[in-house]
Amino acid sequence: MAEALIFHYRHRHTLLSRANPLSKFISTIAICLMLFTLSLGGLGIVTFALSLAMWHQRLPIIRYRRELRYFAFILLLIVVTEYLATRTIRSAVVSALRFIAIIQCGLLLTDCTAVDDLSRSLGSVLDRIPLVDGWAVASTIEMTLALLPMIFDASLEVVTARTARLERKNRPLASLGGITSSIFSLILDKGEDLALALEARHFDPSQPRKRLAYTRFDAMLLTGVTLVLIFARMV
Repeated sequence: MAEALIFHYRHRHTLLSRANPLSKFISTIAICLMLFTLSLGGLGIVTFALSLAMWHQRLPIIRYRRELRYFAFILLLIVVTEYLATRTIRSAVVSALRFIAIIQCGLLLTDCTAVDDLSRSLGSVLDRIPLVDGWAVASTIEMTLALLPMIFDASLEVVTARTARLERKNRPLASLGGITSSIFSLILDKGEDLALALEARHFDPSQPRKRLAYTRFDAMLLTGVTLVLIFARMV
């Protein structure tokens, strides 16, 4: 079930999957920062490039349609509010493309990067900063990212269970409140199970881990991202 949900890691043998997590993380940050300085044409180039990357990664967008509806609703709100604020279609399209590009970056990063691998790569770098427990910071980031797919897992489990029980939806507000409380309770249970599992393994967030090597795939990724951003900036 988890592999069919959004923001879950899938083991693949693509360029993105073979690249070092730190290279992918830096590329994502660079793209997100550049989005706020690009023109409409530049945003279109970045969005198109990310769409090609999603196609190459073979993201199961059709299987994500349930979760993507939430982002589609947020996208609609962004477009409407931006248009009402500026009264220009161009500004609304720019805001929409920025939001779409950010979601694409999140989908790609989580699909091709395991959170523990990302933690190992970040920890090895952050630990070199004086007075900073880099491995503890990386472990905190790992736990935070691990909670994101857990939310979607809990949502699907609750909705599936209520559908299987043929619960009536003649009171939408009451039903929404019940679903929300059930999801929150299930997330707390999953979080407790995760905490107990870590405790049973004597998990130490400050414990150094084996570092991941850099390969030619990192050079290819960083070069490709740099060229796309330069070209987008020139448009």
